[in-house]
Amino acid sequence: MTFRLSKLHGLGNDFLVLLTDDPLLARDRDSWSQRAVAWCDRPTGIGADGLILGVRGGAEADLVMHLYNADGSRAEMSGNGIRCLAHAEARRRGEPKGNLSIATDAGIRSVDIQPDTFAGPLAAIAAVGMGAARPGPSPDQERDAMFDFIGGDQRITVAMALAPIEGSTYDFGNPHLVLLVEDPAQVDVATAGTMYETEYSAGINVHFIAPTEGEDDAITMRVWERGVGVTEACGTGATAAALAANEWGLVGERVTVHMPGGDVTVDIGDTMVLHGPSVFVADLEVPG
Repeated sequence: MTFRLSKLHGLGNDFLVLLTDDPLLARDRDSWSQRAVAWCDRPTGIGADGLILGVRGGAEADLVMHLYNADGSRAEMSGNGIRCLAHAEARRRGEPKGNLSIATDAGIRSVDIQPDTFAGPLAAIAAVGMGAARPGPSPDQERDAMFDFIGGDQRITVAMALAPIEGSTYDFGNPHLVLLVEDPAQVDVATAGTMYETEYSAGINVHFIAPTEGEDDAITMRVWERGVGVTEACGTGATAAALAANEWGLVGERVTVHMPGGDVTVDIGDTMVLHGPSVFVADLEVPG
C-alpha cells in the first residue's frame, strides 16, 4: 500500500497532509500514530512536526481533521496545521480561493483561504476562526526540586524562566501556558519548556513572550510544543499569547505575533481570528 502525501508549512511549522474520501481510513489510530513517528522523523523519515489526515466531511463540515504530533500523540487542534490542510484541499480542488469548514477535535473551524500574491504561486494566506478562549488547566504535578535549587543562579533563573512576570493558561481545544518574560531570546526553550510541561500530567504547550521593542501592538514569542518540542511557530499558541498580552494591558485588539518562523496577526474578540500563511512544499508517495 502506498499513500500520497503533500508537505506544507506554516511559518516553518511543517506538516504532512493526506487527503482521503474514505472515512474508514482514519479509524486505526495506532497505525497512524506509528506512521506519524516514522514519517515525521527528520533523520530517517520525511521530516515534519505533524501528520494530518483530512477526511472528506459530511453535512456539517467539508473536511474532518485528524492530527498526529511527531511523537505519535494526538493533538486536538493546530492553527498552522489547519491552514496547511485547507491549502492542500484548495489545491486538490483547483480552487485557490474560498471558505472551508473543518471539523477538529476542538470543534468546527472556519477557514477563509486565498492566494498570497506577494509570496508566489506556492503560497496561500488564510484566516481561521479559532473559537472562544476557555480557561486552561492548572498544574497537577510538582516541579522537580532541582530546578528551584539551581534557580539561585540568576543566569539559570533567566534561562529557565523561573521567575516569569506574568503567566496564564488557555484552552483553544489544546492547552497553552503563556509566560511573560524580559527577553524570550534568553530562555533555553528546550529545557524550560520541558520543565514547565512536566507540571501538567496531560502535557501543555509553553510560550515565552515579551512586547516587541519599538513596535506597538506586537509581541515576540518562542515556542515549546507538546508532542513535538521546540518549533518555529505555533498558531493556537500565538492566539493564546496575543490574548494573554491583551489581558495584561500590553497590546490592543489586533496583535502581531513575531515567531522564529515568521509573523501572524490575531484579532481578539469573542471569537478569536488567526491570520497567517501556508506554503506548499511537495507532493510525494510513501509506502504504508
